[in-house]
Amino acid sequence: MKRNSEIKTIIDTNRNEIARQVVEKQYRANPDKWESYGEAGKQKSIRDAEYHLPFLAEAIISENEEVFTDYVEWARKLFHNLRLPENTMLEFLEINKEVLTNYLDDEKKAIVDQYIDRGLETLLSPSKEAISYLDEKNPYNTLAKAFNEALLRGDRRTAQKLIMEAVESGVKVKDVYLYVFQPSQYEVGRLWLNNQISVAKEHFASAATQQIMAQLYPYIFSSRKIGKSMVAATVGGELHEIGIRMVADFFEMEGWDTYYLGANTPGASIIQAAKEYNADLVALSAAMPYHRSVLKEIIGEIRQQVDDPSLKIMIGGNAIKNNATDWQWFGADAYETDAQKAIKKAFEIVQ
Repeated sequence: MKRNSEIKTIIDTNRNEIARQVVEKQYRANPDKWESYGEAGKQKSIRDAEYHLPFLAEAIISENEEVFTDYVEWARKLFHNLRLPENTMLEFLEINKEVLTNYLDDEKKAIVDQYIDRGLETLLSPSKEAISYLDEKNPYNTLAKAFNEALLRGDRRTAQKLIMEAVESGVKVKDVYLYVFQPSQYEVGRLWLNNQISVAKEHFASAATQQIMAQLYPYIFSSRKIGKSMVAATVGGELHEIGIRMVADFFEMEGWDTYYLGANTPGASIIQAAKEYNADLVALSAAMPYHRSVLKEIIGEIRQQVDDPSLKIMIGGNAIKNNATDWQWFGADAYETDAQKAIKKAFEIVQ
């Protein structure tokens, strides 16, 4: 484990220079392929090459190959939909192995090669097609599709009207969260990955959904309280907060006193809130896999600094989503995939 930690430090410390060397080698190996992209294209390539390294480093420190292979699968689809030259990702990973030789001794290089080789195996396997999240099995699929279409048109007013009319006609807020907001957000992410919508549209859809969620608060806050409290936050620079915000709202609807701290919350703030509000549960979320070790560190700090052995910690988010069986590695008490399941689990573990 010490070697893995040292590898992560080396990659993190030299990330920009490693990325620059990788791109320089890639351009020299195939000048005809890359010269049309010009200097601006090269700088963007360096930025993109730097982006993948935290996933590799995080896979190594957590000894979880899927952290890297999941990223490779995502990048393959993105590169394909951006119509980049074939085998770009394959060449890219091979050159990474060459460049990292300059930074690692033989023992460390063998460890890194193991993870990169798993990425190469992923590239040589059939790609997994992501199907639409707007599924006919969804009991509110018609509403979800209409809501999603309004967001993608940039029509926030219509999207809001659809939701408010549904709630006023008797649709439960919980059902709106689970069957409309959640699949809509997943679908927006899928469309962006397939290069069918812009980053601007993705951001608009998320911001508009959060604004509409705020309009539902009069229906959420319950006068019935059960004497339990929870603190919720995202960690490690995370700005993806809709999921954890939905979780906090669900707990509020179940009569918990909830304290939602927002995105990118420092560990010290989470610890302070847990103490001040005498929390029974801390719910933490991380979307990006390279924040896994940050999540683990914060949980360790909570355990050390909050003098309450009955405090439970639950985790969720895409950083753990495909690796759910290793939640114990984080030092957490539970992991759940959505707000409804989180509620059920909380009542099982919180006494």
